[in-house]
Amino acid sequence: MHRFRLLLVLALASAANLYAAGIAAADAPANPAYILVTGFEPFGGDKTNGSWEAVRHLQGKQFPSGTVVVSELPVVWDKAGQELRGLILKYHPRAVIAFGQAGAEPVRLELIAHNVTQRYPDNRGALPPQPVISATGPASAKTALDVDSIAKALGVAGIPVVKSSDAGGYLCNETFFVLMSDPGPAWALAMPRGFVHVPPLDAVVTTADGKRTVFDQKTLAAAADAVVASVAGSLPAK
Repeated sequence: MHRFRLLLVLALASAANLYAAGIAAADAPANPAYILVTGFEPFGGDKTNGSWEAVRHLQGKQFPSGTVVVSELPVVWDKAGQELRGLILKYHPRAVIAFGQAGAEPVRLELIAHNVTQRYPDNRGALPPQPVISATGPASAKTALDVDSIAKALGVAGIPVVKSSDAGGYLCNETFFVLMSDPGPAWALAMPRGFVHVPPLDAVVTTADGKRTVFDQKTLAAAADAVVASVAGSLPAK
């Protein structure tokens, strides 16, 4: 009889603990859904980087599919990719859009990341440690963004845009390659992700039809808005 009572008490206590845990779980907020957006710090002696100027205002912006978190990556060989992987692990985002700065040209939707580096010094004055980004990685990796929809959204916003198959050989391409080929956890390989180049702040871009666009702060922000809204809109509501 004593053994039976002891077992009954233990069973009741276990049931109470499970009930309390269930109540706590029901009361706890659901895991937040994030859309990760990155830009780069200035480099080459510039005081600004067009990519960061384009995206920094997006911090905390709400979409039905998630909340935007933005981060400024360092222009340092290997470190930018490492920080990007860390951000992916931290936020478990539903999508990642990395932005970088190119020249005075239309917004470039990058299609392919190449497993190469060029011997340009980073912000620490260091050169890339090897001629390839990954000795065991593929020669190239394709974007996982719907670039056609993004291009359409940019066109509606009046932003000149082109598709590009060459993201260069500097930190933009390295970060793009890491994002596409080795973003960290296995689940990250299934999420929408890719890279977009924007012009420098206040660059004047003239397209083939003679149209001039000044990429001031407002225009850079509008470009990033169009890109991120297009990607966010492609995701199911959280």
